[in-house]
Amino acid sequence: MDENLDDVDRIILEILQDDARTPLRKIAERTEVSEATIFARIKKLMEKGVIKRFTALVSPELLGKNLAAFVLINANPKKMQIVLDSLQNMEDVYEVYDVTGTFYVIAKIRAENREELAKLIDQIGEIEGVTSTETAIVLRTIKEETRIKFGLGK
Repeated sequence: MDENLDDVDRIILEILQDDARTPLRKIAERTEVSEATIFARIKKLMEKGVIKRFTALVSPELLGKNLAAFVLINANPKKMQIVLDSLQNMEDVYEVYDVTGTFYVIAKIRAENREELAKLIDQIGEIEGVTSTETAIVLRTIKEETRIKFGLGK
């Protein structure tokens, strides 16, 4: 953990992760510092890259992306950058991880239905350098967390 973050920064981050639209006034009340200080700290956290961006967390299922799957990918090591760049540029690939172990890459994809999922898997298999794939379709999401916890409690 970044030693440059104090408890006020951590509280700000917890509040913003719960609701990025929380008014500065409410954050100031909770942290017992001024709104100007909160504003300056948020700006500094953004400049340091601790806060990457502010965004809305949407429901993929309610927007027609009913299937989620993880594609485990093996690739020619000399072609890894091509594979990673190609995956990164695919619209329905939402997460890409360069990993250790049996597979070189894990990609999280979302599709409207099985037919679209099959097309995506085929497209991944056609990427120059991909030697094999294995797909795990998500049956149920038990836990999907985007927040980073600091152990401060509420």
